[in-house]
Amino acid sequence: MTHAALSPLIEPEFDKFLAASIGEDRNGTGLSVLSAFSRLNVDPWQEATSLARMPRDAAAARLTELIEALPGATADAIPSRMIADLVALLPKGKALDVPSLDSAFTAGGLRETQVLMALSAFAVMMLMICAISAHFSLGPGNDANPPPPRGDDASTIMPRR
Repeated sequence: MTHAALSPLIEPEFDKFLAASIGEDRNGTGLSVLSAFSRLNVDPWQEATSLARMPRDAAAARLTELIEALPGATADAIPSRMIADLVALLPKGKALDVPSLDSAFTAGGLRETQVLMALSAFAVMMLMICAISAHFSLGPGNDANPPPPRGDDASTIMPRR
């Protein structure tokens, strides 16, 4: 699925196609192209982009294949006219490109990834040092050598000579 952070990069050109109804599932729930792709664990925007780049006949064949792969679907239940209408909703003409989630993360490059990993390791190391330091530091009341007594208390503790 496309990550929510990438949604501003996705043009609304696929909205009509992805929102188009393809019927109902066996429970009577309405199915759109978007919900069908999601049920098949297919990225809807990437698949729509791929279909839009194909010739109409190839796009129709691929879309039919995907719809038939839905649980409970039968080949008889998909009218070819419906497939043709769906394919007609795909945008054509301009260069279509939807960035994938993987390419968005690799766009930062190896160097940036290495810097982030080094900073993360440094932060973890500093937290460990602080935790160890806090564990071994002696706070008030935990002192192994109590301070010497003050003033008149010294007479009761220390014997006179």
